Amino acid sequence: MRLGMSFCEALSGSFWWLDAPTDERAIAVSFEARAPALREFLRDKTWCVAGTIDAERFATARAIVGTVSSRLIEERRLLYRFTFSGDDGRRYELSGQKEWSGLAPVESLALLPAGIYDDRGEELARATLRFDVGADWWKCIRSFRFRLAVASRA
Repeated sequence: MRLGMSFCEALSGSFWWLDAPTDERAIAVSFEARAPALREFLRDKTWCVAGTIDAERFATARAIVGTVSSRLIEERRLLYRFTFSGDDGRRYELSGQKEWSGLAPVESLALLPAGIYDDRGEELARATLRFDVGADWWKCIRSFRFRLAVASRA
């Protein structure tokens, strides 16, 4: 058996197309992050993510998969990388990072500036997402779980 961990997070904010920066639209992402094995997590510091994205007139209740890499000790940042299909059926990626600041430790980890990229890697839009510390911190803490999983033998 292996010991793993999981937690849930919700982020919301706005995004805008690079060719129309004054047309802000709503965006929300919610997900469960899992580290199936504690030993591998301590080595790789990466969570596997599955959840949903809602981006106004772009991606309505679409599934996301991806990773959150925790580099807080070494680099003072958390890297978020999710892929999803837009309402047009094409594949996109939302990629960003939270950067920890000792001057504003809580606020800096609540802010996720990100870019939205097409399947060729071209940046199409920018987003500013926030974790609502006042409303959601206790839900996030309560969602944290240790999990036992049976290791598969290959």
